[in-house]
Amino acid sequence: MKHAATRVSPQHLENLKRSCLGATISVFLHRGIEIPEPGIAKVTVPFHPQLTQNSNFVHGAVLFEAADTAGFIAANSLEETYTVLTVDYYIRLLRPVRGEGINAVAEVIHRGRTLITTSSQVFSDSGALVASGQGTYMVTGTPLTEVAGYRDAPPG
Repeated sequence: MKHAATRVSPQHLENLKRSCLGATISVFLHRGIEIPEPGIAKVTVPFHPQLTQNSNFVHGAVLFEAADTAGFIAANSLEETYTVLTVDYYIRLLRPVRGEGINAVAEVIHRGRTLITTSSQVFSDSGALVASGQGTYMVTGTPLTEVAGYRDAPPG
């Protein structure tokens, strides 16, 4: 989907990024977030031994979380008034990750009036494709201004 024609406020993208970075899960995961343009988002999760399962592979739930969050941010980057919520998310885990962080890149592939669909790919730090997925997000009636951190002043 071409997003260049989509106009959203740069302040919306900053507010969305700040709000998502302030979430408890973001702090726990030491997550990084980029929104290079409306409809596209990148989420990075650095490697940490606490994120592994019993064979020392990064747990699949971490891959899911990064992919779903990237999809959520890509979807909400196009919606400036209300927050979105995940309706469903399908992920295919392609290969295990050991001793590396991950990054998920998502792009909006369809935008309807109330549902937004994204496609995500998850890569290891070495560049291997480790998972791919697709999510659907619903535009809620909850204003973004009621979401923690969305309208707070930037730190500093």
